[in-house]
Amino acid sequence: MFGSGQNSDIVLVNSQMIFRFPKYAEGIRQLKREAAFLNRIAGRVPIEVPRPIYSSFASLEPGRAFIGYRKLSGKPLEAEVLMSDLDERGWRQLAGQLGGFLKALHGIETEKMNDGRSDDNLYSEWSELYDRIRTKLYRYMKPEARLWTDRHFTGYLGEKKNFEIRLAAVHGDFGTSNILYDSDKRRISGIIDFGSAGIGDPAVDCAALLASYGEQFLQFAAAVYPEIDGMMDRITFYRGTFALQEALFGLEHEDSEAFHSGLAGYR
Repeated sequence: MFGSGQNSDIVLVNSQMIFRFPKYAEGIRQLKREAAFLNRIAGRVPIEVPRPIYSSFASLEPGRAFIGYRKLSGKPLEAEVLMSDLDERGWRQLAGQLGGFLKALHGIETEKMNDGRSDDNLYSEWSELYDRIRTKLYRYMKPEARLWTDRHFTGYLGEKKNFEIRLAAVHGDFGTSNILYDSDKRRISGIIDFGSAGIGDPAVDCAALLASYGEQFLQFAAAVYPEIDGMMDRITFYRGTFALQEALFGLEHEDSEAFHSGLAGYR
């Protein structure tokens, strides 16, 4: 056994192949969608992603469905690596790689990847998230924090232009733990964990990049992905929700660490 996540058991074979076995029926359906997404983008993005070699989804019984792919090299690109190991030139190179990856990913045709999402669905998702935050989290938040959250969400939801956008193929969880770095070559070596991937607002991925590495890094990425500049209002909104989403996840899934980490990050 290599590890066990919330939804899957993970097995590493000969230090080369990773096999994931979903624990639940919904996890199997999610992994099937992830495999289809990866097969769709493999070879069309400039950084390596997992390429499914073995898979079986004939049964929804846990332990029978699985996916297998070669383990990508590298370690997660933590923000501390940028601060301690790289100068501005290094920042620009890595940001350029990630900006190029997002530009390519967000530019892939989505007709055959349609998961039923629309602009109306996107509005509903964020409106429903706001309702859940008010209903479940507000009791744990200070009055000034609740007031800021009200302004943050109502201001965004009230702007029609925020939902008049072109939906795209998105990673959905583009944070430090899913960006692999080769310290010898000082390059991004892979992007992993596409469990949240699908059709959505490309600004979500850019917001994760901003939250992970800061404004200057995002601007360096915009040098190769200039469309980022036109997404900044949405990027800023999404970034402001991440800690709240983590706290809400922790509360709903009885994950005390995520709950307290989210509230601390929000403050």
